[in-house]
Amino acid sequence: MRLTKKSKYAVRALMELALAECGSPRGVADIARCQKIPERFLEQIFGELRRAKILESHRGAHGGYCFAVPIEEITVLDIVEILDGEVRPAKCSAGGVCYIADAPLCATSKVWDEARVALESVFGRYSIAQLAEDERERRAAHVARAAYRETAASLN
Repeated sequence: MRLTKKSKYAVRALMELALAECGSPRGVADIARCQKIPERFLEQIFGELRRAKILESHRGAHGGYCFAVPIEEITVLDIVEILDGEVRPAKCSAGGVCYIADAPLCATSKVWDEARVALESVFGRYSIAQLAEDERERRAAHVARAAYRETAASLN
């Protein structure tokens, strides 16, 4: 199973949106620029997330997108399943059928089921709120390191 760029971009964009603590809508262009995501692609992604009631859009000069649900309740698993469908590393996992015509499920299906459960567990463990907090800390550490280097350079 491969995650699509759509899911990866969506999680990054939602994390970026969550970093704007002001509560006012944020434009797609700004988020796309910050995360280096093609703007038109992000517009499509946000459209899907709006239809799934994860985001809401606001029109006008100060329009953009904001969350329709608390960010603590949105997991990476939610986003992956909305945009890419059910997490299934093989057709025969989660009660599916074998890809070989007329073949019964074999012993390998338990491997794919275990992989599915593991992926769902990891993706379900991380909320957009957690990712935003981790990113906030990462950015603050980066700024602190840059300030330290600048101070050290000026002393030399």
